[in-house]
Amino acid sequence: MKIDFAVVLAGGKGSRVKRRLSRQNKILLKIDNKSILQKNLEIIRDQLGIKSIIIVVGKGQTEIQNYFKNGKMLNLNLEYVEADPNTGIADALYLVKDKISGTFLVMLGDEFYLDSNHNSILKIDQSDFSAVISFMKTNNLQDIANNYLIHFSNNNRVSELIEKPAHVDNNLLGLGTFVFKKNIFDYLKNIQINKKTKRRELIDAISQLSKNEIVLAHELKGQYVNINTTDDWRLAKYLNNQKNFSKYKKSLVIPSYNEEESIIFVINDFKNLVDEIIVVDGGSQDETIKKINELNEPLVKLIQGNFAGYGDAIQNGLEHVSGDIVILVEGDATFRSRDIHKMYEYIKDCDMVMGTRTTNELINKGANMSTGLRIANLMVAKFVEILWLKHNEPRFTDVGCTYRTFWKTEYDEIKHNFVGKGPEFSPEMMIEFIRNNKRVIEIPVSYYTRLGGKSKYSESKLAILKTGFKMLSLILKKKLNG
Repeated sequence: MKIDFAVVLAGGKGSRVKRRLSRQNKILLKIDNKSILQKNLEIIRDQLGIKSIIIVVGKGQTEIQNYFKNGKMLNLNLEYVEADPNTGIADALYLVKDKISGTFLVMLGDEFYLDSNHNSILKIDQSDFSAVISFMKTNNLQDIANNYLIHFSNNNRVSELIEKPAHVDNNLLGLGTFVFKKNIFDYLKNIQINKKTKRRELIDAISQLSKNEIVLAHELKGQYVNINTTDDWRLAKYLNNQKNFSKYKKSLVIPSYNEEESIIFVINDFKNLVDEIIVVDGGSQDETIKKINELNEPLVKLIQGNFAGYGDAIQNGLEHVSGDIVILVEGDATFRSRDIHKMYEYIKDCDMVMGTRTTNELINKGANMSTGLRIANLMVAKFVEILWLKHNEPRFTDVGCTYRTFWKTEYDEIKHNFVGKGPEFSPEMMIEFIRNNKRVIEIPVSYYTRLGGKSKYSESKLAILKTGFKMLSLILKKKLNG
């Protein structure tokens, strides 16, 4: 089969996603640093060899056109048609009838495919069909109820399609990839309003077409998510991250200042679980630098400078990171690599995973976490929680834990917002991630006795008070100036 043109329907309002992500068009939401729409365009280009694509957008949705411009970035010829976002995809598709000739592909722009075999469509050898619909087999009947139900005979000829069925009687999930010939527009023109959706539906038109012409059902392989809600988008990200996790580069960032007794232990503890280690030293006066150089570990990159504090050091270190996933730990051995496996599992489904040291069972004897300090961290964390409750309802129990993992791309999107140079950078990260609609999860981690030296942020009651004051001041400023 030869297909010369493709139409991508991208004009929906996406209201169920926009309730949570009001500033973002859902088809421009990113998965693995590419928009959902871009991933679908790449499937059309790479698997089906189609270079000429019409994208049907909603009126005023110039952000899509600005994102792709004329398609040169993808080596595609893109044309845009505006549709009323309040109408259905049947009416949207009908707008291109005078721009299409021959056999053409239609794909919904808000669907996510992982490891699909769209190229198998080209192997369909029957030439007398009027349409091809695609499906996958699934055990999730709710997905079928949210899409459409398919009935077809042994020779894969469709007998009926039902949009958003009330009753599901098979495991065939209808997908938003179709192949049509020109006569589909006759059925689109005459199809009636769907009683359930109150719109003219493409699936109803294809079902009517199947009564008079040959409509084939073609099975696709791989994984699929119809992205209607924020949760759907999160699921798509998780599936992608889970599959590709071993390919992502992991970077460990360690701030250090006079850590001669512990820094080598920390490097050796983590080095087999990361791909690079960035040690950010703020002017150590002991033998920290000498020991790092003597270790001669190829994974280690040493960054030196006169940093204003913890936050300044971390932000400078992050500018030298080359990995996809960043892990922050201290150079004093208060955290261990044993917890990184938990973080790696959760980061597949989140934008940032934070540790919490307030779980009493995981606080080792001698660790600098008294009952009073634990309660103070808990109270300030709950204060942050309350102030930004409407942002995904965060759950925090530790405002000062610096053991955390996040995606570098997520940090890069918001790094211009950071102003904290000292310990206040820890709660600032929490605040900026959650108020920018990023998913943040907190998990318990083990907390150990510091190996040598003293923490200038919590070595005494006065130091703790100063740290707490800096944190609270920044939290309030962020809220009042938000």
